[in-house]
Amino acid sequence: MYFTGQTKRLKGLRFRLTFVYSFLFGIFICFFGFMLSKHYMDTAREDFDSALLNFALDLSESISLDDSGFTTKNFHSRTESKKHFPFSLGQIYYNIRSLNGEILSSSPNAKGHKEIPYSSELASTEAYTHRFFSLQEDKKDYRVVNLKISNEDKIELILQVVTPSGILTEQENRQLLINLITIPLLILISSISAYITAGNTLSPIKSLIETTNSIAAKNLSQRLPEVNTGDEIEELSRTFNNLLERLEKSFRAQEHFVANASHQLNTPLAIIKGELDVLESKERGPDEILKFQKSLREELERLIELVKNMLLISRGESGQDSFVMRPVRLDELVIGISSRLGAKAREKKITLRFNLSESDDHTQMTILGEKQLLDSLFENLLDNAIKYSPEESLISINIRARDQHTEVSFQDEGPGISKTDIQNILTQRFQRGPKVSMTGTGIGLSIAQQIATHHNGKITYQRLYPRGSLFMVRFPQLNT
Repeated sequence: MYFTGQTKRLKGLRFRLTFVYSFLFGIFICFFGFMLSKHYMDTAREDFDSALLNFALDLSESISLDDSGFTTKNFHSRTESKKHFPFSLGQIYYNIRSLNGEILSSSPNAKGHKEIPYSSELASTEAYTHRFFSLQEDKKDYRVVNLKISNEDKIELILQVVTPSGILTEQENRQLLINLITIPLLILISSISAYITAGNTLSPIKSLIETTNSIAAKNLSQRLPEVNTGDEIEELSRTFNNLLERLEKSFRAQEHFVANASHQLNTPLAIIKGELDVLESKERGPDEILKFQKSLREELERLIELVKNMLLISRGESGQDSFVMRPVRLDELVIGISSRLGAKAREKKITLRFNLSESDDHTQMTILGEKQLLDSLFENLLDNAIKYSPEESLISINIRARDQHTEVSFQDEGPGISKTDIQNILTQRFQRGPKVSMTGTGIGLSIAQQIATHHNGKITYQRLYPRGSLFMVRFPQLNT
């Protein structure tokens, strides 16, 4: 169990972020340490060579050649203007050569040392002033400078000065030791800091995971905690909450559909079963059979309408994203619905009268919507107007454009809706007062309300006196 947890931790995002950061930081710090050490050692070598040249310049002013019969006390360097301030270089020795390479004189301690390399061709050139190079003897490192000197008689010689360069080797080793200690230490400190920082950065994600794991179908209303980090984690939490909201709508629509189905379908199915039981209880004549068939057909039609309405409610509750919005001409749509329901109106000798706005701009009658849902909305309103209107009455259908909106209204001469029912007019399972003996599913107006809302529309109701009802639906036009 312990090793499983450790393996999971090593595969985690926190460890991987720490590893990537430490790896990149390690490469950077190694490169930076190498460049800094190189610059430091180059500067140290330059200072060492400057000190060696300075010593050689001072030495050139005091040496003499007794065996040759002349003195070199007056010799001076051709690079006297480049003289540096001197400091101690440790044990040295030197040779004085002619330009052709002959050793004219050496310091007493030069005996026992290997001969210092010399190039007469290079020393004879006019541009030659001094040259530095390294020398190794008995596993010891030395630094050599060849300095061209001359006197007032234009006699030129070469002064070779040699000094141990162990101090440079010690500095290099010291710098290497510092790098070997400090670089791993810095990488370790940065890795620990990165691990802590990554943990603090990823802590909101851990909280999101714990909250997400606790969310089930019974508590879909729960939301992830708000994360105000201003980065991708905040966007992730917002995306999860939007997903939960859509899931909640879908589950709520499913629950409502099941609840409506269990409640609404039970009555017509029970009636159909009862009618069939009565029909089969004894022999029936042709007239009685026709009566039962008519009753069964009415219940089946009511059942079909009920299922259709419940499906529309479920689709509406699932969210507007499930709709395909396209430009729809409301005047053409309402006229088509009136044609379909015209036969039903003629059975009650009801007159349908249209009042359309006079306008050459067809966009005033166009909205962005889903044709099937809008068709169901207007069919519900017109069917209710026909259903609750008395015989030989008038239903006025008004379509007009006003204030960047398109309005469709249905005015009937029915009994109207009581004041106590107005507040519930567009809620689910509303029916007009009990005095009206009409059958219906009782959820048509709820569907109309939801469809209008999903189209950014609004349904208003006005009771007319002495009789009548006015339902108005108002939509924003397509070009608004």
